Order: sequence, then structure tokens, then C-alpha cells
Amino acid sequence: MASVKIQRPNIVLILTDQQKAASMPLYGNPVVRMPNLEQFAANAVRFTHGFTSCPLCVPARVSTFTGQYPSTHGSPDNNLLMAPGKAHLLRRLKEAGYATGLAGKNHCFRDDDLACFDSIAECGHYGPVTDDPVYAEPAAWLRQQRHVLKGCWGSLVNPYPPERLGTYWTVQKGIDFISRQHESPFFLWLSIPDPHIPFQTPEPYASMYSPTDVDMPAFREGEMDGKPRAQQIDSKVMCADAVSGETIRNVRAIYYGMNSFIDNELGRFFDALAEQGLDQNTVLFYVSDHGEYLGEHRMIRKSKSAYDCLTHIPFLLRVPGGKPGVCDEFVSLEDVMPTVLDATGLECPADVHGRSLLPIARGEPFEGRPFAYGEYGGSNDPVQTPLDEIQTCATPHSPDFRPAMKLGGFGKMRYLRTRDWKLVAYVNDTYELYDLQNDPHELTNLAKDSAHRDVRLRMEGLLIEHMMRISAPGVVTESVS
Repeated sequence: MASVKIQRPNIVLILTDQQKAASMPLYGNPVVRMPNLEQFAANAVRFTHGFTSCPLCVPARVSTFTGQYPSTHGSPDNNLLMAPGKAHLLRRLKEAGYATGLAGKNHCFRDDDLACFDSIAECGHYGPVTDDPVYAEPAAWLRQQRHVLKGCWGSLVNPYPPERLGTYWTVQKGIDFISRQHESPFFLWLSIPDPHIPFQTPEPYASMYSPTDVDMPAFREGEMDGKPRAQQIDSKVMCADAVSGETIRNVRAIYYGMNSFIDNELGRFFDALAEQGLDQNTVLFYVSDHGEYLGEHRMIRKSKSAYDCLTHIPFLLRVPGGKPGVCDEFVSLEDVMPTVLDATGLECPADVHGRSLLPIARGEPFEGRPFAYGEYGGSNDPVQTPLDEIQTCATPHSPDFRPAMKLGGFGKMRYLRTRDWKLVAYVNDTYELYDLQNDPHELTNLAKDSAHRDVRLRMEGLLIEHMMRISAPGVVTESVS
């Protein structure tokens, strides 16, 4: 008797880099225009409470492919790519007969795991990994502008046409990959390296948003006085006290243009899926690895903190035959792997922290989580250098800035966020407690406020219990009541 061939769906994971949810119209931004993604969202589930477990590239990406928090998967910082021998999502799909492709940024897999991809077209933040002069020339030009872009608040207009830059190239390589897949189901990781630094974009996107018209983040004078020392260090390094409103607006305008550039290219990708009839049997995720300060708290880029601007990410899921809508359950990058395994009929490992979101996408009952949880840091000890001895750049635009100057990143952090409160715990540093209903921009730290002692103790209890649950052998993932 002939065996029955299981028709498994195609899988596309679109992952942007450093794209904060609040910078997108789907999440309430009043300025940015992203019509293609909005059209896609109309046929998908849009999660309003999608979070990253770590606001740092490698840990977040490894979490996406393992379904585990960084303290479990072993990649707590950007220096540790996926640990050898992991039964990650890519390997599971490859073993199940999927054709596999990477278009865009890696920053996740070592060479042995990269061999699981049948097709690789890598693109970094300065451009594609290629000798083709059509793309190599703009990439070389961009590297020559490091005197501008190395300043922590630097941004510029790229003079080359969009068709010669990394976002276009990445999406085109993704289109090329799906166009070749006719014999077996495929998995495509469409890993767009923007809107991560360097902050730059071409016309027509560079002038799409006037700096005078962009929204400005909330600010409170003296905010850092009540914040953890780690943030005080990084705030100083990033020239928070010296940066002007004009500079913040300029950076935000360029970043918004990068978003619209991404959206335009995604329109081409979605069209290619539809034209080839692949959209009818493709599970498609749209997420980002983490967010970006973009002027909030007078800071830029990212650091060891758990503000929503860094942890709240876009999170969309479309499945064949699914029921589109808006869902306010807490979801995280750890949910990607179990969802894909569920959709493909593959067994999910017992040590996965995430859960399948397929029931939500199909309109079925789902027991939600009461909070989001996340982590940062692989070393226990924060830097004890006095603040007045911390090395910093002379101005917000000085080309001597280096990410390694952000010494606040040393030491561990854990956060737990409910709908009303957020607790952030550190090793040997000031805790944070925010009333998200009355202080949604997280400007006033209430951790030492005696009037909120009971709230802090309750949040600490939830955090401790959750940390014990996820650290036990044979991970238990049910919600804490």
C-alpha cells in the first residue's frame, strides 16, 4: 500500500532588525505610511502585545529559532551565536524535507548550522555580501560615510537608487528563492537588515517625512536621576544631555523613511507570493528581533533596559484558512518555533518555552499569558566605574562613538510586564517599577516609592516564580495564575 504524502505548508519568516512597534501605523504611529503591511495585516492576526525576550540581536534571533529564553539556549549576548547541537527550527524543517533559504542578515547561526540552508544570500547593514559592482559600489560608499554614521546620532540620505541597496536586494533574493520552489514545501527566512543602524535611506523615502512634522517622544527633565546606574552610564555615553530636538527629529524622519522603504519592498514580495499561488499554502510571520530607542529617554540605538520602545515589537501571523483579526494576548519570539512545528505537524521539543499560536490564528480557544518576560546579559557583575570617569564621545555626532563604550550593558537584567505594571530587576543596581496606565512612557521609576511597595512585592513574586518554572528540567510553560 502506497504511503500518503502529507501536504505541509510553506513557511516564510519575515524578520526585520531593530524595528520598534511604535514606529509603525499598525501600532498607532500617526506619521508613518506602510500600506502594504497594513493590507497584509488585514488578512492576518495582528498581535498588539508582541514582545522580544531580549532587546539584542543574537539572543532574540536564537530565541526565535529555539523557542527558548536566552538563559536556556546559551546565547545571552551578541558574541555567542547558536550553540552547536541545538534542535532548532531550521534543522527540524530541513530534516522534514523542506527546501530552505536565507535572504538577508544572519547573526544567528554558525557555519555548521548555515549548511542547513539550501540557498544563502547574505546582506549586512552596509549592503549585500556580493562582488557585483551594482551593489558593492553603494556599500563601499556607505562605509566611507562612517565619519557621519559612527556618531551615535548620525543619519544621512543615501544618494543611490533603492534598487541598488540592501533592502531591495534582500527582498529580491527572497522572491528569487520562492520562484524556484515547485517540488517540495519551503522555508524562507526573509531577514531584512533594516531599520537598524546605520540610519540612512534613499529617495523618495529620505524626504518622505519632514523632520518638522515627525512626532517627538515624551521627555521628563531629570528622568535619569531615579533610574538604574546602567542607564545613567549609557545615557551619558549617548550624549543624552547634549542632543537637540532637531537631531532627534532628523533621526526619526530617516528611520521612518527606512520603514516605508521596507514596506514598498514587502509589497513586491507579497505580490510575488500571490502571483505564483503560494499565498494559499504559506504560513507567514512578520516580526522584529527587538526595538529601538529612537530618542525615547533621550537615547538612541539600544542598551540594557526593558522599556517598551526596545521590547515591544510588531508581531503578525497569517495561516492558510485562518481567521484574521486583532489579538491582545501576550506573545513572544519564543512562540514562533512551536507555532511553525504545529502548523507542519512536527513534534515540539519538551524544553521549549514558547507555545503554538495556531489556535489563535484559527479562531480557536486559547489560554493566554498574564505577562511578558525577558532577559539581558550573560555576566553577573555590572561595571563599577564612577560616572564621572565613564568615557563618552564629545558630541552627539562625534565619530568616535563605539557600542563597546556602553558599559551599562554589563550585568544581568530580567523583566516582567503585565498590562498595568512593569518590573525590571538587576544584579546590584536599582530596580524599576512602572505604572503603565498612568505613565505609559516609563518616565518615573516607582521601585523605591513606599506607596507602591505591595505592587513591587507582588511583581517580584511573579517574576521569581516564573524564573523557577523556566529553569527546571523539562520546561513547564503553563501560565502563572
